[in-house]
Amino acid sequence: MHPSLSINTLCFPAAPLARHVAIVAGLGARGISPDLQQVDAMGAAAARRLFGDAGLDIATLTHRAFAFSNPADAAVARDRLARTIDIAGEIGARSIIMTTGGRGDLAWPDACLRFAEAVAPGAAQARAAGIELGIEPTSHLYADASIAHRLADCVHIAREAGISVMIDVFACWFDADIDAALVAAGPLTALIQVSDYCYGDRGLPCRAVPGDGAIPLTSMIPAIVAAGFRGFFDLEIIGPRLDAEGAEQGLRRAAMFMGKLLEDAGLPGA
Repeated sequence: MHPSLSINTLCFPAAPLARHVAIVAGLGARGISPDLQQVDAMGAAAARRLFGDAGLDIATLTHRAFAFSNPADAAVARDRLARTIDIAGEIGARSIIMTTGGRGDLAWPDACLRFAEAVAPGAAQARAAGIELGIEPTSHLYADASIAHRLADCVHIAREAGISVMIDVFACWFDADIDAALVAAGPLTALIQVSDYCYGDRGLPCRAVPGDGAIPLTSMIPAIVAAGFRGFFDLEIIGPRLDAEGAEQGLRRAAMFMGKLLEDAGLPGA
């Protein structure tokens, strides 16, 4: 598997972290992206040993939403994020990926500023720990969990907050300004999440194996590489298509497609 590829544990049916680590290592990936709850269930010290014994880097740790729309929620969110940063440091994670949280009754510009203010202590803590804290674009169907639904939104928010961008291509490939947004996101980007979308799929999650659908990965991935990104391309394929094929088989195909694409874009393989 190409050394720039990692696998997100959200690709797999629910199972203990050790099972997911065994599958990811068996597929030949160099990186893994676990969920915070998985690491919590095992304990950070044990999880670090598990990852180390398997020879896996932690591409990112999934924190999920940061609530900020009112002072009480923001206080809880700051405490929760501070703990996640400590855990990320203990397991050696390169980054933390999250969504901004919903805006409640706030207008979007006010919500952007409120989020930046609320997340500032966490951003400073992450920088001090050498961990990139980043937000990803999400579907508007998750407006309760995010105010960033276009990549350009993510870039704007990340600049305001002094944090990083995680480019989930599934959530932003159709943006009217995607070419310009990819260039703008380049210096801020900590991780790329890769999957595909097949026309006609209506219900989330509906992600497909890269190369099976309509997302122009053959142009987007080279553009991302040309913008200077050299981190992990995280396979995050969720939904009935992968379930029907089988996660291991689908991820092997994804790795073959993406490996060739990355090599053609100028990133040499193993």
